[in-house]
Formats: sequence, structure tokens, C-alpha cells
Amino acid sequence: MEMRPLVAGFSSQDQAEHAARKLLALRADRFRIERKGGVSESGVSDAFLEAAEEPGTLGAPGPFSLSVQVPAVAFARARTVIEQAGGRVISG
Repeated sequence: MEMRPLVAGFSSQDQAEHAARKLLALRADRFRIERKGGVSESGVSDAFLEAAEEPGTLGAPGPFSLSVQVPAVAFARARTVIEQAGGRVISG
């Protein structure tokens, strides 16, 4: 099964965990939730996340990032799950 990486930002850890639980139903794997302070597995740095929070820019709505591998056939649905959980897709 072809997998695609997806990285999203959230304003709370609860939102990120909620999205991860829903993504599990789509057969996603390699979940990683991080708070600002490092570089995630996917290479999303603090500087990028901070810049994304600047007024007038698009990007992560908060300090938590979720990186995950999603089956290609469920990719569009995964993006919807993230948005419904209060997140914003950063890459993928």
C-alpha cells in the first residue's frame, strides 16, 4: 500500500490526539505529535511554525504538530479529518 506523509499543526495537544485517533481508522501509521522546541521527523522546524503563526500568513494554527503516514487512497479524507479536528495541513 502506497503511503504519503502528512504534517499538520494544532493549537492544542488534545486536538492533535483527536485527529490521530480518527486517522488510525484510515489505516494511517507512524504518528508523531510534537510541541514546538525541535524538528519533527518530517523536517518542520520551529522557525517555520513560528513564522506560520504571524498575522497574515498561512500555516500551523498553534504549537503542536502531527506528522503521519497516510495511505494514498485515503489522503483527501485525512486532510478533511485534520481540518475537522481544528488543525491545518502544513505539508502533504
